[in-house]
Amino acid sequence: MAAERARAVVFDAYGTLFDVAAVRAACAGIAAEPAAFVALWRAKQLEYAFLRSLMGRYADFAQVTRDALRYAAAATSTSLAPAAEAALLDAWFAVAPFPDAEPALRALKARGLTLAILSNGTPAMLERLVRATGLQTVFDQLLSVDAVRRYKPDPAVYALVDQLGVARAEVLFVSSNGWDAAGARAFGLRVCWVNRAGAPPDELGHPPDYTVASLSDLPALL
Repeated sequence: MAAERARAVVFDAYGTLFDVAAVRAACAGIAAEPAAFVALWRAKQLEYAFLRSLMGRYADFAQVTRDALRYAAAATSTSLAPAAEAALLDAWFAVAPFPDAEPALRALKARGLTLAILSNGTPAMLERLVRATGLQTVFDQLLSVDAVRRYKPDPAVYALVDQLGVARAEVLFVSSNGWDAAGARAFGLRVCWVNRAGAPPDELGHPPDYTVASLSDLPALL
């Protein structure tokens, strides 16, 4: 499939459309080193998702995020009162879109493409996030791993694109996470990797079909 023949574009959410580094601001005054604290929190958040899938012990992403936060606090000797913990968890609903996200999404929507999110986030997290960022009218569907109780890069997650009513060959999956792009490609989807950092591709045997430096490059690709 040439990219221009896609009928649906499916996006990862956190780290692709929404800048998770924005959570750092909520950590100021709570963690001694906010940037390092958020990096550890995010790393454990993903690690716990991977491990729970492997163990067959699913917990939704809200719980995984809370558990990872508590680990990060313990590992950095950061005291977390209940109110502080609640504020940090709430920050995940206030992450901002990357500057290139909304213009690209609206350009694609104007072409009549079906747009969706496929995320580890819970339905409630995703619905609240798109409303908070004014993007609720852009997406035709918000697909959550809750439906299959497995996390990316499990193939069952990527199979959720079938709910769009579009042939898999006409779906383009877009992610800035190399492991996510590899997972979708291994499943059989066409994939565009948004490599904002200029990082080398992950050596997982399934390189992306397309690589762009910004979501701004997507309309030209399609």
